[in-house]
Amino acid sequence: NRRFYEWLQEVRPNDAHDWKIVALFYSELHRVNYRFARETGRAPENHFKRNRRVEGELPHVFDDYNDLYAMSMRARYREGHRLKDSRRRSAVETADRIEDKLPF
Repeated sequence: NRRFYEWLQEVRPNDAHDWKIVALFYSELHRVNYRFARETGRAPENHFKRNRRVEGELPHVFDDYNDLYAMSMRARYREGHRLKDSRRRSAVETADRIEDKLPF
């Protein structure tokens, strides 16, 4: 998902910000799932359960993860193609913070 984001940013730097934000979110979702699966043998099966586990078990990334989740939901269901590049940059910064706090 991160590579898809990077490719999309390269080929469509001035638009498709909604897809870019969604790709960034799913990149971090898979990072979180990997961590849970590695530690407990099982990843959460839906957003609600995952969000609760992140809050309880990974509190150091919860605020950023929750913010990126909300950005993704807004991008996908509310703002769509109207998103500005500043939203994309904010999502990148948030995803980067999660990656720093939760390395593979």
